[in-house]
Amino acid sequence: MNLVEAMVASAMFVTSSSCSLQLWSGSASWARQAEAQQQHAAQLEAALLASQAQLTALAGTTIAADCTAASSWLAAHLQSLPSGEGIVRQVSAEPGALVRLQVATAGGVQRQRWLSPAAYGLCGSQPAAEPSDAAL
Repeated sequence: MNLVEAMVASAMFVTSSSCSLQLWSGSASWARQAEAQQQHAAQLEAALLASQAQLTALAGTTIAADCTAASSWLAAHLQSLPSGEGIVRQVSAEPGALVRLQVATAGGVQRQRWLSPAAYGLCGSQPAAEPSDAAL
């Protein structure tokens, strides 16, 4: 092997090694970003599930006879709950007696849920008790 062949072979080796390292670095960076995004999404889901757990604990407690008033109360209640570190919670009472719960991170990942106070039994009147068999 003469000097020219050795120089060309070493240049090809250095170039291919450099390209391989760049590809490896790029895919490692992408994997870190994907993992961080997954962790942000998991935090948001946990925040939404915590809010729904609060609603489940309140289930069946009549807050107001009117579902619109109950949705306003529900929005205020959910807004007062502590949100996790790095999580921004926005709650709003929407037309149709619905509550929109939106959580987001600084990284731009966001999730939202539409909640109905009627689904949790927070509005409406209590049903009348059925007569017992002894009264008949």
